[in-house]
Amino acid sequence: MSQIGSTKVGNLELTNQLVPVQFTWEGGSPPYYLSLVPGGQPAAPALKQFPVQNGNSMTWVVDLPAGTSFSSSLRDSTGAQAFSDIQTVQDSSDSR
Repeated sequence: MSQIGSTKVGNLELTNQLVPVQFTWEGGSPPYYLSLVPGGQPAAPALKQFPVQNGNSMTWVVDLPAGTSFSSSLRDSTGAQAFSDIQTVQDSSDSR
């Protein structure tokens, strides 16, 4: 997990196209705002913005193209923000 202050966001175990993955985080204060930003560019516009979250996890079916590098960005209601390590979407035998 990567941490800034008391907010931590975990790295995804695998990021294959069209495969469900689970984001998890801990700390901070809900609601949480989860997005994916280009890898190594934390201030860039989000590649994907998820609905507001009140719990500590959510599942996403990977729908970014293979080869896309990204970091998970998590911001809580106080403005505290944390980023995951840079990850890259892998091709999947199920991709179309």
